[in-house]
Amino acid sequence: MDHRSATTDPTGLIEFAGFRLQPSRRRLTRDDEPVRIGARALDLLIALIARAGEVVGKEELFAAVWPKLAIDESNLRVHVSALRKLLGDGGGAVPLIASVPGRGYSFVGAVTYGSAGPPAVAPAERSSIPMLPVPIIGRDQVVEEIAGRLPRRRFITIVGAGGIGKTAVARAVMAKVAADFRDGVRFVDFGVLSGPALVAAHLASLLRLPAAGTQPLDAVVAYLQTQNMLLMFDNCEHVIEVASEIAERIVGAAPEVSIIATSREPLRAMGEWVQRLDPLAVPPLSPTLTAAEIIGFPAVQLFAERLHAANDACEITDANAPLAAEICVRLDGLPLAVELAAASVALFGFARVVERLDDRFKLLTKGRRTSLPRHQTLEAMIDWSYQNLDDNEKLVWRRLAVFAGTFTLEAATEIGHAGGEDFDVADILGNLVEKSLVAIDPRGNDFRYRLLESLRLYAFGKLLEHHEAACVRDRHARYFYERSLGSGDNWVETPSEHWLHAHSGDIADLRAALDWAFSPEGDPVFAAKLASASAPFWFKLLLVPELRRYLERALWLAHDQPLIDEAVLMRLDIALAHSIFHTLGPLSEVGKSLESALALAERSADVSCQLQILWALFGIYSTRGDYDAMMPWVDRVHAMIDEHPELPVEPLYDRIAALAFHLLGEQQKALRHAEAALHHPSIQRRSRRDGVFFYDHKTATNSHYCRILWVTGRAEAAQAVVRATIADALTIDQPFALGFFLVHGAGPVSFWTGDLEALEAQMALLRDVASGITFNVWQSGGRIYEQTLTLLRTAGEGRYSWRDLPADEVAMTPFLAQSLATFDWRLLCPELAAETGAGAVNWCTAEILRAKGEWVLERSGDAASQEAEELFRHSIDLARGQGALAWELRAAASLARLWRRNGRAAQASDLLGGVYVRFTEGFATPDLMAAGELLAELH
Repeated sequence: MDHRSATTDPTGLIEFAGFRLQPSRRRLTRDDEPVRIGARALDLLIALIARAGEVVGKEELFAAVWPKLAIDESNLRVHVSALRKLLGDGGGAVPLIASVPGRGYSFVGAVTYGSAGPPAVAPAERSSIPMLPVPIIGRDQVVEEIAGRLPRRRFITIVGAGGIGKTAVARAVMAKVAADFRDGVRFVDFGVLSGPALVAAHLASLLRLPAAGTQPLDAVVAYLQTQNMLLMFDNCEHVIEVASEIAERIVGAAPEVSIIATSREPLRAMGEWVQRLDPLAVPPLSPTLTAAEIIGFPAVQLFAERLHAANDACEITDANAPLAAEICVRLDGLPLAVELAAASVALFGFARVVERLDDRFKLLTKGRRTSLPRHQTLEAMIDWSYQNLDDNEKLVWRRLAVFAGTFTLEAATEIGHAGGEDFDVADILGNLVEKSLVAIDPRGNDFRYRLLESLRLYAFGKLLEHHEAACVRDRHARYFYERSLGSGDNWVETPSEHWLHAHSGDIADLRAALDWAFSPEGDPVFAAKLASASAPFWFKLLLVPELRRYLERALWLAHDQPLIDEAVLMRLDIALAHSIFHTLGPLSEVGKSLESALALAERSADVSCQLQILWALFGIYSTRGDYDAMMPWVDRVHAMIDEHPELPVEPLYDRIAALAFHLLGEQQKALRHAEAALHHPSIQRRSRRDGVFFYDHKTATNSHYCRILWVTGRAEAAQAVVRATIADALTIDQPFALGFFLVHGAGPVSFWTGDLEALEAQMALLRDVASGITFNVWQSGGRIYEQTLTLLRTAGEGRYSWRDLPADEVAMTPFLAQSLATFDWRLLCPELAAETGAGAVNWCTAEILRAKGEWVLERSGDAASQEAEELFRHSIDLARGQGALAWELRAAASLARLWRRNGRAAQASDLLGGVYVRFTEGFATPDLMAAGELLAELH
């Protein structure tokens, strides 16, 4: 565009709408008759017509018409009104002067010059790109891509939601490629126009073309045929059909003209290449984020730049970095929203803005005065898009606001028809995507959809305005109840990749559905059903603490709701038991919930569910170290399997019996049951199911088998089972079973055999496995083992005890405390020592007796020799009776060392040698190596 003022051209003659203006002579005529016009009005007309097609700011008009005077804005409005009246809007439907609220005014009439044509334009003046107020942030790659495609594509539309930065990107591209166009670049802002009837005339005026009657587009196309030029069509969405027609005509007829358009939806014109613009990347949320960690994300960079511009004393620090990240994330990285939020932070502070983000349309209202009105507040920007929708699009879009997360086409169709209407939701959804009001979240061959949070909050406000929220939320909750019912009976199994692909986006909507169902507007009976049905999602997506709160609330409501089905109550009890166990450990509440569920399962004769509950009760009592209370559940499992041979659990009894007898200290019985389970024909039919109830039989049985092998003196066989089981479990993708094995089988064997390098590798694998499958139990056990390993390595011969280990870990159960005491006698806790002194006997009692003997010797020295000898003798006798050769060797070595100090070396040699010779393997393990060295010294 020619930016040279008309007043600088003494021969210039400007014609428009039947008028002729000679700025140098300050003369305006119509039909060769002078027009009476005041000096200020004439100055105003000259200032506007000199920049026809552009918005001239109020401050610029004040400077041109009232230089050096302080004038109230109302004076400008009065003079513009008078000028419009004088010009009579050209006598046609097209106004000559358009108001641009908040910015200024624009002369939009067609302008032509006298016979000399428009004044010559110097090369440096052949651009109408408005200067960027600030550098563009986070868009370097997309600017490069568009600039690189432009020579080949010629017509590129930048599409995205309002406020996402389309215009800024287009301007950056134009600035980058401007030198490549002989006839320059032209910026055409359609946003200043009130409707499509003005578009062609506006473009003709901008190009300084003579008036062409009622067909200005023909003149535009004819002119551009000889031009090598880049046009930027900005803000096309409200004049989309006309903009599409014009772009298509120009691209087809003017081979050296290229077009960059910006719009909230594609123009759908021939030859168009669409470039969708995504929000700026945002950091992950974490309370420990630092400023250095988040500043690399474009949304944060923009936020920081605008924050500093608003108040140079404000900056992102480590203290406020988590809040800055939360602001950017909750605003979806939408540049306009981020800019407005930065301005608000400069006024109110980080914490206050975060608190008020749910009311963001009142908070984010401080846009730049030079912006279009719809870009000065977040609400105005979204309202512009909403008002351009048809009635069905408005209806469906506001209903989609009920989705808290991503949603499928199926879900959109269900909710879109909440009022029973008969229209094609898929077609409407496609339109909303094109108009950038719904975003696509592609996942492989499937698509999910979402509303950016700011758009969703606006649309939900419209849903409330139309009094549709209750109906739509009810439809939404019932849809996700039905979807939950299809997730499978084994609701605590490890999710498959397919399941995660299909359902991982549902949890936000399940949360919203449950919150609504439990609210006063909801239905408590339905809330209990939904909590029960949705349990698989919460378990599989590792959100068990949150599930537990919903379950407790549902069971509390059930006391006053007799209409809740007993099957629902049973599932609630089972889910609550496992959610408590996997977050807080084997508390008494776990057993109570399971026994309540068992009573309901027995009443309904649900055999499969009874078996699962019995199995779980066995696990709870064994973990709690209450081995006597464990056995009745084992016997009931045995009886139930005998009564129902049709149940597909053939090796189950032998598998849990192996663990039960191992824990009771009956190692030979345990060995027989473990081998029976492992030799069962069905053991090779590996389970594809994996979870709290459904550990793979082979992997789980080997967890007990390798322990039994080591305790009975077969260290090398135990290590071989560990290596083979890990390799096998990794090939069949059984993370629950593998996590169990690493904590209860591999970890202890590695401690006992002194293979600490293998233990480190196993704990690294456990971190990997546990991070994707469960909640606290396996991770917690791994943390305890890693801290134990560090303690043993760093303490050396120094003093350390069980107090140096974390007692508040979920996995620190009595069973694990017993295991720790067998890794090193210094880790024996007083409670275990007291229980053993009271006569309790279990799998590690012999080793705890030995540990007590070592402990009294360290504390009292030779004065405790008699007490220690009695403890060592008791340990040897008990271990021999249990078939626990490993414990027997340790106790014999402790007693032999004591006897050697007391001058009884021959007795010591006979005792230790008699145990040592019964071993057939494991001579490179620490216990046997120490025993061999001691025997050599005794000889």
